[in-house]
Amino acid sequence: MKIIVISAIWCPSCLILSKHLKKLKEKYPNLEIEKYDYDFDEEEVKKYEVGKILPVIIKGDKRLIGEKTLEEIEVFINEE
Repeated sequence: MKIIVISAIWCPSCLILSKHLKKLKEKYPNLEIEKYDYDFDEEEVKKYEVGKILPVIIKGDKRLIGEKTLEEIEVFINEE
């Protein structure tokens, strides 16, 4: 299972997401998380056509945008 996470160091919601991802990684050891910084990885971020709302979690062709609870993220990553 792989997700792509786009966040920024200045984003408070992204800091919260970071804690959630750590918990998810413990619960799902096979979860692969590819992270990109909105400012420092501009070329890579452009490929995903991310808007102005962060963080963004991408799984396949689906996206979860904005601050979410741990439970909401877990439901998203487990969706088919």
